[in-house]
Amino acid sequence: MKRITRIVDADLPLRRRKRVAAYARVSVDKEMNLHSLKAQVEYYRKLIGAKPDWQFAGVYADEGVTGTKENRPGFQRLLADCDAGKIDMIITKSISRFARNTVVLLSTVRDLKEQGISVYFERERIDSTSTDGELMLTLLAAFAQEESKSISDNTKWAIRKQFEKGIGNSYTLYGYRWDGTEFVIAPEEAETVRLIYASYLDGMTPDRIASMLQKKGIKALRGGEFSYASVWKILRQIKYTGNSLLQKTYRENHLTHRTVKNQGELPMYLAEGTHPVIIDTETYHAVQREISVRQALGFLANQSIAFSCFSSKIICGRCSRTYRRKTYSRKGYTNRYHKWVCGTKIRGGARACPSCNVPERSLYHMTADILEAEQVTDELFESKINQIVVSGDHELTFILTDGREEVRHWQDERNNTIYQRRRVYAAS
Repeated sequence: MKRITRIVDADLPLRRRKRVAAYARVSVDKEMNLHSLKAQVEYYRKLIGAKPDWQFAGVYADEGVTGTKENRPGFQRLLADCDAGKIDMIITKSISRFARNTVVLLSTVRDLKEQGISVYFERERIDSTSTDGELMLTLLAAFAQEESKSISDNTKWAIRKQFEKGIGNSYTLYGYRWDGTEFVIAPEEAETVRLIYASYLDGMTPDRIASMLQKKGIKALRGGEFSYASVWKILRQIKYTGNSLLQKTYRENHLTHRTVKNQGELPMYLAEGTHPVIIDTETYHAVQREISVRQALGFLANQSIAFSCFSSKIICGRCSRTYRRKTYSRKGYTNRYHKWVCGTKIRGGARACPSCNVPERSLYHMTADILEAEQVTDELFESKINQIVVSGDHELTFILTDGREEVRHWQDERNNTIYQRRRVYAAS
């Protein structure tokens, strides 16, 4: 006799709802596209919420970011949550919204597939976990990538046509403001630009100029403090002469979007008299010549370093690498101090080379004692000292030009004794 038992729904194990997330992206940061992004987010909220067996896992979005890049913030958060096991399925509008780079698309989809996570592309109606899903994705992603290249080529063509007419594509520059049609001078910033040029010609370095501006309370373009880099860019900026050198850089390709310096690969265009002058042409070229001279001299051109004679002259007795000058600062103090450190130690730490650091103050006093002089000069140093070897802990061996060797020891500068004279002997 057959037995039939009625099964009540409450007796069945509850099936976990599929956690579904959506990815949305707009490639250009414009008001119309941002409105489209908000519409996409709202659309996916309603779509996922309407499915009884789906659980809303969030909408991940990127504004104004190209699909050829993998390091999109929203995209990376989506992948991180997938790795953390928070998502079972992803919905996106189309292949081009998810990624225009074929390699990025396929590698990402394959990684997700290995984790049991499917990606559904609405426009193409492709499920990445289906049998023919990857084949279709490969073909369609290639078309999306080619479309991206075509858009990039068209954009580059339009920009280069502007360059040929003397029209630039950059509208933000310290010292000027763009009024919608042309550059106008910002008076206070223009005075700062002139001060930077004059200070450099007076012998100051970009570091010292930046420090001077910080002490004066003068702010950079976006309200931050001036730095070596910001001063350096101003010194190299030809636009302050009222002229524009166009296409100094270019984008490597439509996939990496890496900006590279134009070193003759593409033509440059000099557009003259495009905007008001802040720095006259003679002053600008005088600064460029001074930059070339200082670069040729190397460390000898840096007047803020009074210890240039030691460069390449101090040798580590352990690994035979030269010592280099390093700047330190004490917590809670504004003043800085300097030490000379083995090059191997700088690169790999104390494990790579356990040599001791030489305080610059002690180094100077020991050298002055060897030279029997009140002040160490480059000429005096070169005439009497060939090399300085860090021959032990707190020990320097001075190799003199007359063949003699002299050894000096020093103590930590936190103690009162800076150095101690130990012995003098002739080299055998």
